[in-house]
Amino acid sequence: MAKEPMDKKSKVLQVLKKEYPFESLLLGLLGSLVLVLGIYIFEGRHVTIRWTDLWIFATSIRINIFAIIVMLIGVAALFVALAPFFFPGLKEMRRVSWPKKKTMYEHTGRVFGFVIFLGLMFMIYDLVLRPIFEILYDMGV
Repeated sequence: MAKEPMDKKSKVLQVLKKEYPFESLLLGLLGSLVLVLGIYIFEGRHVTIRWTDLWIFATSIRINIFAIIVMLIGVAALFVALAPFFFPGLKEMRRVSWPKKKTMYEHTGRVFGFVIFLGLMFMIYDLVLRPIFEILYDMGV
């Protein structure tokens, strides 16, 4: 009976390299919770550390440093969880053909012009309709 050649890759590494769909969601959730916990520790109103026997919690400055470290861990976890969603978008952004400067100025001017036009229209509606509504309000309607 001939032996089959052994797989050179470790099964543990195969399991660790496999991506699970809930990992990013769980990491994002835990990262945001750790970030909120760090903010609460830093504020000191909602979460207070009373166990001051350890050297790290001996003074308020050390507690604030600990809170900042906890917040940085939370931000890092959020970045690791959200980064895979943005990397494909960055690759796609390099392929986009962006408009020329003149076209951008034209489109930006149109948008601002339209916003100013709408603002003026609402001001006119307010000037016209406000007296009518005041008369109706005084009549008790």
